[in-house]
Amino acid sequence: MRKSLEGYLGKEMPEVYSLVAAVPYSPVDVDLAILSRGEWDALSDRFRFWFLPGGPGEAKPSCYVMIRKYDKEQGVLACVHITANLGHSGEDESLFTVGLLCNDDVRARAMLGVFLAVPPVFHRRSEVRLVEKRWRSDPETLLRYAANVYSALAAAANPGGATYSLKFEPAEDIMKELRLDERWDSDIEGDKDHKA
Repeated sequence: MRKSLEGYLGKEMPEVYSLVAAVPYSPVDVDLAILSRGEWDALSDRFRFWFLPGGPGEAKPSCYVMIRKYDKEQGVLACVHITANLGHSGEDESLFTVGLLCNDDVRARAMLGVFLAVPPVFHRRSEVRLVEKRWRSDPETLLRYAANVYSALAAAANPGGATYSLKFEPAEDIMKELRLDERWDSDIEGDKDHKA
């Protein structure tokens, strides 16, 4: 099922598909050829490394890789976050968490293939554990996805045009609410409310 990207720009947003996988091996390879599908648009697509330092009252800093791929022809936007589980302490835990948000559930599942069957190791789907695979409508998840939709669509609507700089000052506690690794860590440790 596919939801219209324009729907995420209004007040009543549709659900977004969430796919979260626990990865028990290292390194996590990314097949850039599959990811780009022959095209990479520097205006709307992203491959970013994020570092969010721990602030007052926060337990730890956060560091992750974010990938955003916008398929203009199909109207599909996939946002992927790869978080290293720095507190890893045993064989039964995952080393990485891969979280994916998309307006198309089929494309989201296919996008997981970007991290599998990559030479020289050729990891298989059976090696990762799906923690979540469902449509979500909670405000935090919709906000995270809608911000990426807005960014990708705004860039696509004005290619080669003027560039604007916008500074946004979030509320003091908003970064705690949006810490990706903490949300997914709670899922992996057994938060039954978010399980598939």
